[in-house]
Amino acid sequence: MGRQEQPLDADGGPLALFALELRELRRQAGSPPYRRLAASTNYSASTLAEAAAGRRLPSDAVLAAFVTACGGDPVGWERRRVETHRLITEPPAAKEEGGGASAEPPADQVPGPRDREGGGASAEPPADQVPGPRDPGGPGSRAAILPRVLGSLAAAVLVLVFQACVPGDSAAPGVVVATVDRGPLRGPERWLRPGTDIPAQYRDLIVEAGTGCPEPEVTPTLIAAILKAESGFDPNLSDPAKDEYGIARWTPRVLRNYLPADRQGTVPNPPFTAEDSILAVGRMLCAIAPELRGIQGDPELNLAAAYETATWVVRNHDTARLATIQTYLDRVGENLQRYRPLSSG
Repeated sequence: MGRQEQPLDADGGPLALFALELRELRRQAGSPPYRRLAASTNYSASTLAEAAAGRRLPSDAVLAAFVTACGGDPVGWERRRVETHRLITEPPAAKEEGGGASAEPPADQVPGPRDREGGGASAEPPADQVPGPRDPGGPGSRAAILPRVLGSLAAAVLVLVFQACVPGDSAAPGVVVATVDRGPLRGPERWLRPGTDIPAQYRDLIVEAGTGCPEPEVTPTLIAAILKAESGFDPNLSDPAKDEYGIARWTPRVLRNYLPADRQGTVPNPPFTAEDSILAVGRMLCAIAPELRGIQGDPELNLAAAYETATWVVRNHDTARLATIQTYLDRVGENLQRYRPLSSG
């Protein structure tokens, strides 16, 4: 007989409530032993049991396996996971001044971007209800991103702190914040090399999108490199066959999840503004970056690969899938070299 699960209090917070609901799903499925669930998934019984233990949120892939094995809707559950992560990581200042509504889209270990080939719930972000880029379906764990609470002094201070710890600036002793000396450069030139083909009207947006995240690999340079590879900076791009639109090739149901929280109630209709598209790229990259920590390879290109496919593709080193986007990754790599600011030294 399997070990009984530790009791959880429904009033113990978002994480406990999520675990209780997951246990209820299993109960409705007839309370199958975790060993039986493991037999129908690629995960061990202990991994599946941990998903409902209430100690931490499961990854997108584990959740999808658990829910599918219990006859649930993985898309709907992925949305719950993303929202739960937002609730447990949202800074106190954001909660006090506007709750989740004014804070930016969830960040954490959630779905990677589009995964144009499908791949199931663990491959692309939740359909109509969950975050992800264009159809970045392959969710990962959403990293906690810096919520932008308009009018919130606390949030403004946090942004200034993050922007202060950028390449070339001083940081706490022993903390390495960059490998490239940006010198005394100011404004967009501090982040994006001047004289390149990055349209002037998008530079400030790209800088904003790339400097509001604490993850070091999420930078304006990376966002510019991805936008160039995706659309050549064409805000009017339209590819109905793939359901991708705009400067970042967003799929409507995925973009929805990376818009400000108060706009996630409905799926947006293209065309998308450059502002919505570019800022959403920064939010999504920040959300999936923690899911790729410690993965071999170049951190920036890993993020670009996850944006184009799904975080699990990168985590699992799915060579067959990655081979199909090698040309794309080569373009991103070339763009990174072209757009990275030159050292003033």
